[in-house]
Amino acid sequence: MGNTANPVTTSSRRLLTWWLAAGLVGADIGTSVFYSTGVLLPHVGFAAPFFILLVMVSLWLFKTTYQEGCSVNPVNGGAYAMMLATIGRRTGLAIGSLTIISYLATAVVSALAGSYYLSSLWAGSWPQWLIVAIAAIPVVGFALLNLWGLKESTRIVFAIAAFHFVMLLVMDVWGLWQAFTQGAEWSRLWHGLEQLKPPGILLGFAAAFVGITGFESAAQIVEEIEPPRTASIKKVYLAIVILVSITAPISSLLAIVLLSEPQINTYKENMLSGLALIQGGQPWLILLVMNAMLTLFAAVNTAYAGVTGLLTTMSQQGNLPEIVLRRWCDRFPFLKGYPYAALPFMVVCLAMLAVFPGNVEQLAAIYGMAFLGVMISYCAGVILTRMYRVAKVARAQYVSRWVVRWRDRQLPLAPIIGGSLLVPAELILLGTTKDARDLGVILLLGVLLIMALYRQGVVERRMVQLPDLRLGMGRFRGIRVLPDDLAKLVLCISYIDLVRLVNLLSYLLKRHSSSGPLEIVVFHAQPSEEPIGWFEELQRLIAQQLEEFDLFMSKEFILTVKILPGNLVEVLPEYFKSNPFTAAYMGTGSDPERSERLRGYLSNELDLNVTRLDEVMIPKGPGVWFEQWLQERSA
Repeated sequence: MGNTANPVTTSSRRLLTWWLAAGLVGADIGTSVFYSTGVLLPHVGFAAPFFILLVMVSLWLFKTTYQEGCSVNPVNGGAYAMMLATIGRRTGLAIGSLTIISYLATAVVSALAGSYYLSSLWAGSWPQWLIVAIAAIPVVGFALLNLWGLKESTRIVFAIAAFHFVMLLVMDVWGLWQAFTQGAEWSRLWHGLEQLKPPGILLGFAAAFVGITGFESAAQIVEEIEPPRTASIKKVYLAIVILVSITAPISSLLAIVLLSEPQINTYKENMLSGLALIQGGQPWLILLVMNAMLTLFAAVNTAYAGVTGLLTTMSQQGNLPEIVLRRWCDRFPFLKGYPYAALPFMVVCLAMLAVFPGNVEQLAAIYGMAFLGVMISYCAGVILTRMYRVAKVARAQYVSRWVVRWRDRQLPLAPIIGGSLLVPAELILLGTTKDARDLGVILLLGVLLIMALYRQGVVERRMVQLPDLRLGMGRFRGIRVLPDDLAKLVLCISYIDLVRLVNLLSYLLKRHSSSGPLEIVVFHAQPSEEPIGWFEELQRLIAQQLEEFDLFMSKEFILTVKILPGNLVEVLPEYFKSNPFTAAYMGTGSDPERSERLRGYLSNELDLNVTRLDEVMIPKGPGVWFEQWLQERSA
């Protein structure tokens, strides 16, 4: 009962421990250390470490924001899911498209940057085709690994991320010892601050925040993390923030004060390479380059994980074709991933590698603008949830207590301050990177044209175009204009069985007998392959048979039949927005665990308790009487 594509089916996939999830996300955000100082140098000079430190402090605001968002809305989808739950489908679709662009840019830029890092061992003499060929290896390799499942690829990424942060910590400790024992150019830092000018400060402020992109990725894989999820998410973000907050500013500081000015000019695009060279010579430089290449390649897998979580969630909610949810594990049990998410993403990434091999800087700017936009949206989603989804917030296991009172609501300060910091950074990037901005707009429009509006408005149009069947029973029988102010219950069904339907209706009438007259909505979510004739047949059977059954003729209630296209996850919350009801019921189906997860998901989305009707709860008597009545009627 209740045909669905379950948002949280876990029977055939293996969940991530919190530390594996931290490695997956850390591999993305941890790559900023390789380029952030070089990006800042043209704008703020030797003051770059101070700007990186500012961003690291802001990470604690975003940690609080994302912890609350994942606790209140514990589903994959990140900013898309937050916007969908607060503003609506169209805004959610736009944010989803922006997130897809950000992950495409993440994968392509990370793959190309890793290839360029490797080529630096040969003095950057590789031809363009070889750069692209090497960059294609992680794109194809992680696509194939993701066919096996997220956990398999994440183990590799965790090992890379662990090595990356261990090496950075060793370099930082070693570098600080060198700086305090062998001397360092500390005066450069103050000289850099003295030379700051307002335009450089603004540009440096915007460029510095590009270094935290990737923070969104954990919110895309909430359902893939082992429970208790709220506790796991807090551990994921705490581990990431601590490691990045230590390594990023210290590494930048050491590069500025330990390298000579000629060395800074030589290694301005890969400052850590210069730092590794003066710390341990050519062997340490080779190890650093290999670390950079592997970590950047690992960030490609983070893009796969994030986009898979997003695409499957969008498909579950009707914004993408249902084929995205199909897997091959029925025929090949070891293939637990989502091929119709991973393989198309791989093809698009390979196409972008071929088309934009020399546009790494533009793609990196698109990546930054897109991810900042996504993070701003997430902050807005957390604030709007506090304003309009109070019951949902009250049920969450973690909600920030750092709040400000506005009217009768308590709004969280972390997303307010964090979002306020990101908005000017986003506007500066949009205003100063015209070529990248224009290219980003073209890519975004392309994604919207391909997938946007795939199902846009279908549910809303069907709500208006398909009439409901509304039958009055008891004293409502024969009345042309039925009242609309009765308490409304929703009964979700996946197939028509009149005997079973009589049992269910009898149970609901008995359970709510003290509530007075009711309206019971028999609700069906119609798969795309199911013919519309099903709707007409259900109406005919109920109109011709149920309304004549003696048991129901003596009861005072209204029986409504409502069918909407899509799946239950998508259409029941949509129906609830325009037709609020007081209670909802669904069956157990063939998989009780899956049904219970679906019940919890719908309860969270609807802000009311959805009750699962187990077989032992449903009375058998009325159905037997109805079957006997049918036999007598046909005799």
